[in-house]
Amino acid sequence: MSKPEKDTPSSPGMGAGGCLVRLGWMLFGSAILLLSAVAIVRHQGFLSVADGVFWAAVAACVGLRYVDVSHMHGRTAAGEPSTLVHWRRYTIRLVVVGAVVWGVAHGVSYLIG
Repeated sequence: MSKPEKDTPSSPGMGAGGCLVRLGWMLFGSAILLLSAVAIVRHQGFLSVADGVFWAAVAACVGLRYVDVSHMHGRTAAGEPSTLVHWRRYTIRLVVVGAVVWGVAHGVSYLIG
């Protein structure tokens, strides 16, 4: 006797946890970065809580993306399985773009202050 086959294939990481992790680094992380960059522009001075929130959001996005790739079987935009190479590329891009956005936010804050 053979085991009955499942009608639908299981997809590890596609449950609520995987969805929340993906939303965390894709949507919520980006929103927090944007809002904290706006707060940096509005703040008069060099360092503030918004700076800490900004860099904490960068770190959280990197960490959540790692969890997505390594434990939740994340996918690329093309639907292919994500690898640590994708994670490294994402990390480098996010840190570089984050540094540029952070610097521009402080520059604009200085100019309008």
